[in-house]
Amino acid sequence: MAIPPKKQNDKIISLELNDVFINQIDHTIFESTNSIWNELRLNDPWSVGYVSKLITFSNFSTKEDWESFYYKSGEIRGKNIGKLPIDVQLILNDESLVSNNPNKIYKLDYNFKKLNYNYGRTKKELYHKASILYRYSKEKNIAITESECAEAVRFRTICQTWNGIIIRENNTIKTLKSSFPEIIFKSVKGYFDHKYAVDFEAFFGEKLLFGLQIKPESYSYNKSYILKAKQANEAKNKDYSKTNNVEVLTIISNHNGTIQNIEIINEIKKILMKQ
Repeated sequence: MAIPPKKQNDKIISLELNDVFINQIDHTIFESTNSIWNELRLNDPWSVGYVSKLITFSNFSTKEDWESFYYKSGEIRGKNIGKLPIDVQLILNDESLVSNNPNKIYKLDYNFKKLNYNYGRTKKELYHKASILYRYSKEKNIAITESECAEAVRFRTICQTWNGIIIRENNTIKTLKSSFPEIIFKSVKGYFDHKYAVDFEAFFGEKLLFGLQIKPESYSYNKSYILKAKQANEAKNKDYSKTNNVEVLTIISNHNGTIQNIEIINEIKKILMKQ
């Protein structure tokens, strides 16, 4: 698959707030599946691709364009995988490996692994993940239908990626640029984000100032699955700080780029004063 030209951030930033995906599932029902979704690691790049990288492959004018691209990318992946030996196909299509047998993934040739990481998935493949989510939800007596599970998988994979990266992240960076025009914010690649839980790197000239992760308001909630995610991100952030000798700042913001933890502005000012 030929990778289209990288998008121009200015065009993405100009998108309107009303171009946000709306979750059609009852909020309580949707949240009830969060722990299962994370435990099964159905959102791992092995299972859905580096969505934060895929969404930068083109200048998507609308959220529908992005969703269509993701499915078509999955179709291309399927055609490429269909040319491989059956044993390799079985490995690439096994979502459980990331949590049950990651060593099997590690040993796989990267030319094969990239078919999982660099491509989207088809509607049928997302529905397969929904059936897994539904089965485990029923075992935990969660009152949810299979169709609701299908929408939950779609929303987490496609919609939250758009809402979070294209809408929230870029609007937040726009807010930061208005306060700190001297700072250059550079988005990182998908694999880098997954490794370090860093969305952007901030530079003063050529000097790296800090890493930055941008999270939704729900990230501040005191819930078990969020606490687990925070612990995982903190470990990744420590690796980043150790490697780059700078800290990672976390910004909580909404879709229009309004920063909720406003104290972070003072943290950035303190870092700038040391330059």
